[in-house]
Amino acid sequence: MPSPSPGYTVCSTTAVIAATAQTVINLISATNDMPIITEIGVGFDGTAASAPALVELLLSSQAGAGTPGSSPAPQLIRGFVSGGSAAQSTAGISYSAEPTVLTLAKQWLVTPTGGQLIVQFPLGREPSGITSGGSGAGKAYALRITSPKACNCRAYMEFEE
Repeated sequence: MPSPSPGYTVCSTTAVIAATAQTVINLISATNDMPIITEIGVGFDGTAASAPALVELLLSSQAGAGTPGSSPAPQLIRGFVSGGSAAQSTAGISYSAEPTVLTLAKQWLVTPTGGQLIVQFPLGREPSGITSGGSGAGKAYALRITSPKACNCRAYMEFEE
């Protein structure tokens, strides 16, 4: 039986500012490989009743890349990688300055009062980036949150290469 494609995850914990769009994860394609997103998850710890938070999955051209709070290495969670466990794709989390050239791919409304969203994309219909050598939207996928109330957001993006 062949070994599965390597699977990775990027996790983020971000203090969300009320009524402000914030990119919590930005998954950036490598020059020679593209990520295929298999699952995303978002959870909130808000306690004050409010309107729902907007959760967006966006494509980025990386023309205005923004400023990540940190750039963690994606964590290998399944499969085998010859010569090591490093993903080709990179990531940024908890952005302090937003990426600027974004195109909406999908969106959801989730209560920030302990709400949770987990989306597993069907096999063969997963969002996938283009290699960073290409042009236009799709060099990166961003997960962005806009909450009406301040709260903490825990998010992850699982992908294969």
